[in-house]
Amino acid sequence: MRNLMDLSIQLIIFLQDNLSFLTPVMQFFTFLGNEEFYLGVMPILVWSFDHTLGLRVGVMLMLSGSVNSFFKFAFHQPRPYWVSRSVKLLTNPAEGFGLPSGHAQNAASTFGLLAAGIKQKWLKGVVIFTIFMIAFSRVFLGVHSIQDILLGLVVGSILLFAFFRIEKLLEEQITNLKPITRIALIFAISVTIALLGFLIINGQKNFQIPKDWVENALYAYPEESIDPFSADGILTTSGALFGLAAGGIWVQEKGGYAAKSGKLWQHLARNVLGIAGVLLLWLGLGEILPISDNLIGYVLRFFRYALVGVWVTGAAPLLFLRMKLAVEAE
Repeated sequence: MRNLMDLSIQLIIFLQDNLSFLTPVMQFFTFLGNEEFYLGVMPILVWSFDHTLGLRVGVMLMLSGSVNSFFKFAFHQPRPYWVSRSVKLLTNPAEGFGLPSGHAQNAASTFGLLAAGIKQKWLKGVVIFTIFMIAFSRVFLGVHSIQDILLGLVVGSILLFAFFRIEKLLEEQITNLKPITRIALIFAISVTIALLGFLIINGQKNFQIPKDWVENALYAYPEESIDPFSADGILTTSGALFGLAAGGIWVQEKGGYAAKSGKLWQHLARNVLGIAGVLLLWLGLGEILPISDNLIGYVLRFFRYALVGVWVTGAAPLLFLRMKLAVEAE
């Protein structure tokens, strides 16, 4: 690991010193893997293109994010700019551990899911190219090492393969269950994911974060200290997973939702109204609800992201149907 980190640091310094003109390009590709991008684009996919595909992409993203948190907590490996002050931090700071890269893993699993459904070879090639550029951008910008992005791509690909193998099997097993039973099952899975994350964190409590990691991170970004064992990420993904799945079940039981239906003005109205709801729940509740590292704070964060998920796949589509901005699936 140490040899790979040293090699990565040398590569990053070379790239940043000799290809600095590519920084805006790399920042763009990194943005394509940010939470803000997924929050903006995934709902549009649900509301205006394909409700089922959007739901599948959202579930994949949350599962991938949860698995990524498990690995980060277990491996507790540093980021390049934590190790060397010669590495420039050219993007937003990251409070969590580096291995594996969440951007690379989520790109391989989520964008890979999209690529699998694309028939046009050129467009599929663009998506695959984007996956690798998102991964490479993380090295260029100083937030990940070579091993981080390689493991991220491998784990993301394995998740994608497993998703395709298990999806139909699970669908067959739970289709005949009552909606409330399916929702309760998804809730149990989501809570189990969150609890597993806390168990892994608790198992690492004897690990001491090296002082030089903290100092180097503060040198690169003095405004914010690292917090590698924060439970925020696992609560976000597990809560949103429950909300997305519950919302999807809700819409299915109400007759379905034809995302492609409607005129251009109806699509625009849906997305303006829908994004406003996302911002209200994501940012608004974030300002209102207390943020604390205790049971109440954890439950409220889970609840907040569950509401965002329910809004995207359930409440918003049903509101659009009631407002005559869309029609039910045939």
